[in-house]
Amino acid sequence: METSNLPAKPMDRFKQELAMRESHLRSLLPQAMTVDKFQGIVVAAVADNMDLLDCDRASLLKACLSAAELGLSLNKNMGEADILKVWDGRLKKNIAQFRPRYKGLMKLALQSGEVLKIESRLVHANDTFEVEEGIEPRIIHKHGLSNRGEMVGAYCVWKLKNGETQFEIMNKEQILAIRDRSSAKTKDGNIVGPWKTDEAEMWRKTVVRRASKYMPLSTEAQRAVAVDNQADGIVEADAYTGDEMDITDFEEAPAAEAQVQNLEEKIVAKASAPQPKPDLHIDILEPQEDGDMVDWDGWCDSAVHIVAELSPEERDAWRELHSGMLDEAELMAPRSALRLLKLFK
Repeated sequence: METSNLPAKPMDRFKQELAMRESHLRSLLPQAMTVDKFQGIVVAAVADNMDLLDCDRASLLKACLSAAELGLSLNKNMGEADILKVWDGRLKKNIAQFRPRYKGLMKLALQSGEVLKIESRLVHANDTFEVEEGIEPRIIHKHGLSNRGEMVGAYCVWKLKNGETQFEIMNKEQILAIRDRSSAKTKDGNIVGPWKTDEAEMWRKTVVRRASKYMPLSTEAQRAVAVDNQADGIVEADAYTGDEMDITDFEEAPAAEAQVQNLEEKIVAKASAPQPKPDLHIDILEPQEDGDMVDWDGWCDSAVHIVAELSPEERDAWRELHSGMLDEAELMAPRSALRLLKLFK
């Protein structure tokens, strides 16, 4: 990739880089989303948080694609979803991470048509809060306008089309256990994003996400919950006792996760590829960086020369070892990647 002609300003350089991917982006976007509109979403998200320019480019495009596919706005005033800059310890670099907010999850729940109304509320220490169990369970929550004390819990209530009303409650310990497991952290392990800037909203979202496993959700809502689960470790703290429990936050997450394992998901997930057989002695070809960009075109060119000299068995081993890089190159440098991929057919 020629980088010498790119603008000097990071934002202008990013816009031009995005424009160079137009044809490939068109093949990835949902039918209702035009390339121009998607590019506008990406640019607006970056303009609102310039730290995203420090993120891996493929992960940034993937995060914006997730928002576009789910129909959730990245506008902070809407409060439906965020894109966060987080540190990926396995990849050893910053990545962009899509995270729906509680308003976004509730919006998707309502779109299913089966949920008529849904609300999420905080409980404070000085509130009157009672739960009545039994055949007709209900919540009694009373509070004043001031001196409510610290947050001690949150709950979500919803009404279904058949008239049934349900609720889910989480206490402070359960919510904070999930916060502490969140992958939204810096390289130093410090929590970033809404957990830091909008903690009250995150309490409300956490209980909405927990409640979602009892709702008749649309495919889009299931996907949003699955994405959020993956970012939070896909474990819950049900019946919190001080120890983490291996309970999924969304019981049907495996099915939902299968729906999001497309090319863009693989780029961010990038499971560790199997190592080649020891006797093949395949070396890893690392991509080179030019400023804040990775030269995937140059990486593909070098790879073509290497792979062309390998035997069929060695080519299979090389592809397995570089599977994550191939996925990223296919998104960021589609034409060059195509030349390389043809050698594996």
